[in-house]
Amino acid sequence: MLAPFSGDYERRELEYRYRLPGGHVTQVALRQPGGRGKPLVARVTGGRGARAGLSPPEWTAVRSAVGHFLRVDDDLQPFYTRCREAGEPFVHAERTGFGRLMRSPTLFEDIVKILATTNTTWAGTKSMVANLVALADDGGVFPAPDRVAAIGAKRLRKDGRWGYRAESLAAIARTTASRRLDFDRWESWDGSTEELEAEILELPGIGPYAAAHVLAVLGRYDRIGLDTVFRGFVKKKYFPKARKPPTDKRMLKIYDKWGEWRALAYWFDLWYSQES
Repeated sequence: MLAPFSGDYERRELEYRYRLPGGHVTQVALRQPGGRGKPLVARVTGGRGARAGLSPPEWTAVRSAVGHFLRVDDDLQPFYTRCREAGEPFVHAERTGFGRLMRSPTLFEDIVKILATTNTTWAGTKSMVANLVALADDGGVFPAPDRVAAIGAKRLRKDGRWGYRAESLAAIARTTASRRLDFDRWESWDGSTEELEAEILELPGIGPYAAAHVLAVLGRYDRIGLDTVFRGFVKKKYFPKARKPPTDKRMLKIYDKWGEWRALAYWFDLWYSQES
C-alpha cells in the first residue's frame, strides 16, 4: 500500500515500479492465478518492456527483486514446527501460508517507510511516502539515497509533509549515500540481535519500536514493536478482565516462549484474530 507499490484487490494483483540495473524504469504486475503454493506470474504493465518485452538479464533482475521482497527463499519450517507444538490458533499458520512478511527491494526503502510510520496515522504514512516519491521526480520509482539527500530536510518537511521526521530522513539518506552506512553488513549479519539492534538504534529517528520492525525486515523476529495496536490487542485477548491495565513487560511476556520467533507469533496471533 506504500508507493511505488500498488495493488488491484479485485484482480489480486500487486504492482511495483522498478528501476532496472541499466537505468530504465519498468512496472511489473504480479499474480498467483493458481492460488497459494502455485507459480507467480509477472507481466510488464508500463515503462521498459511494455511493448517489446524485457531482455533475459532484465527479467533476471526483476525476478531477483521480486524474490527478495516476497521472501521466497525464507525457511519458515522451524517457525511452523513451533506453531504445531503451540496448538490453536497457531496450528493454522502453515496451512494459511503465513510468515513471509513483505519487504521492499532495498533495506534503505524499508527503513524510510518504517520511519514514516512513527507517531502518525496510516493515512499519514501513505501520504509521506507518496510525497517523497513525487518530490524525487525519478520516473515514479522509490528514490535512491543520494536523491533523497538532494531534496533536503527543508523541502521534505514543507512539501513532503514529513514534519519532524524530515531531519532524520535527510540525515539517513546522506549517511547512506556517502557509504558511511553499509546496509549490506546488516543483511549478512552473523552477530547477536542485541548487537545489531544497537547499531540500528543509532540511526536518527529510529527508536525501539522502529528498530523492532527493521529487525523483522532483516528476518530477525526477537523483538516486538510496542504500539497502540499491540497493547490494545493483547489487553483485549489475554487480559479482558484486568482491573488495571497490564504493564508492557507483562504483555510482552505472553510471547516470551516463542524466543526468536516472538514478533512473527504475535503478528500471526493478531492477523488470525482479524481473519476468523
